[in-house]
Amino acid sequence: MHFTCLYFFILSGYTFSGKGKFADYLKKKIRTLLVPYMFFVIITMCCNGVLAVTHGNEYHVFEILKLYIIQNRYTLLWFITCLFLANLLMDVLQSLRSKTKTNHFWLIIGCIGALVFGIYRVIIGKDLPWNADLSILAMAFMSFGKWCREQKIIEKVKLMRYSLAICILITFSASAVNYIYFERVDLYSDAFGNPILFMTAALTGTFAVVLISMTTNNRILIELGKNSLIYYGLHRIIIDLMFVVYEKMGIQIDNASWSAVGFAIISVCVAIVILTPVKCLVLKYIPWCLGKKKE
Repeated sequence: MHFTCLYFFILSGYTFSGKGKFADYLKKKIRTLLVPYMFFVIITMCCNGVLAVTHGNEYHVFEILKLYIIQNRYTLLWFITCLFLANLLMDVLQSLRSKTKTNHFWLIIGCIGALVFGIYRVIIGKDLPWNADLSILAMAFMSFGKWCREQKIIEKVKLMRYSLAICILITFSASAVNYIYFERVDLYSDAFGNPILFMTAALTGTFAVVLISMTTNNRILIELGKNSLIYYGLHRIIIDLMFVVYEKMGIQIDNASWSAVGFAIISVCVAIVILTPVKCLVLKYIPWCLGKKKE
């Protein structure tokens, strides 16, 4: 899950192309990130409220809404506000990039961003609203992605024989070793395991995703990629419902066992199947909720 967030950050940097005035860019990101964020918050609160009522639990609407507004590492939606701030940082840096001729500008910025984040967490260590501290790390990963785009790193990797298979193998191997012998990767809890394995898995995983997109025209993958935000924002609701179903069926899931991986895959597939018609309805009738125009 948290490696997936890294892929998103690096890919966001890889596709980043901030142009024009900052005010215009700010309006665009409010429309494409903050409006969907509030949409996901409303839907999630409604569904969780219903689950709380059906299970006889209390649900303090205003307290929970306050947590979403402050958004200090609260639920998986932390990623959206973090990405929003990181994009604004990238746009400011883009104006600086246009004034320098340094070929490795974004690589330098990425290293500086990672260093600043590390120093902040060691010396201050305070979680900031809207995950502003994490946005520095997110900007660093986005800078690495931007640097890869400028230096055509992906194209160079593609020339290697069996490049996709190698990237996938390295990603899974580095992730497995990091998880087994160090600690789980938990971005918003500052748990990165071994830094070398962490970066290796993040970069090779991103390369694998880009290579797959360059070598296939699968319509299903294209649609999932184009509408990844709605799947990300709402998939947890379906997964929570699946755990309710598992409980009703008497299925006990041990998170430390391999069977948990199988149930996770099943839950994700079910989420995609259920959310696909939801996505179609939203895009048809209320596309502005996702920051898109009506087709």
